[in-house]
Amino acid sequence: MPNRSMNEETPQAANQTRSLQVTIDGLKANLDCAVEAAVLHGATEWVRLNHPTHYQRLLIRFDDSALLGERRYLH
Repeated sequence: MPNRSMNEETPQAANQTRSLQVTIDGLKANLDCAVEAAVLHGATEWVRLNHPTHYQRLLIRFDDSALLGERRYLH
């Protein structure tokens, strides 16, 4: 039986790794969508407290007036 280094993966392990990465990427995309929907429905404080990195990203992405929550934006 040949020695394999610690960095070498069997084809089955490589497939499993790819499958897990696809799952993780899908879950991240779902979370991004859910957090964005929460902000758009007024849960900005919840997002700020529970998902601060998403909140910062959304601050940059959206007009600040959409993130003022209960306060009214005066143009």
